[in-house]
Amino acid sequence: MNITIYAKKRITTEGKTFYSYLSTLTRKDGTKQGVSVRFRDEAGNPKPEKCPMNIIVDKSAANLVVKQYTNDETGETGNSYTLWVSEWKQGETFVDHSLDDFE
Repeated sequence: MNITIYAKKRITTEGKTFYSYLSTLTRKDGTKQGVSVRFRDEAGNPKPEKCPMNIIVDKSAANLVVKQYTNDETGETGNSYTLWVSEWKQGETFVDHSLDDFE
């Protein structure tokens, strides 16, 4: 699988900085699913300053965990998706095409 990884800088309640990684997976029917991406210790994390970046992940070196949650304020339920990656390698250079349709 070729996926684009985005790094988001976050801060804990104690004031420590850490990064979370996000991506979008495309199902066989073409629908897109936003996922949080976690890298196992043996895989190592991409360097946040190099994100967004494309990575190549063999499906046998990853798994998708779906957890159901309930919003405490509204009572609504939903699913959170986490892609766990055990092994990856850098893919093609990321090229941003988000503004191609604008002057």
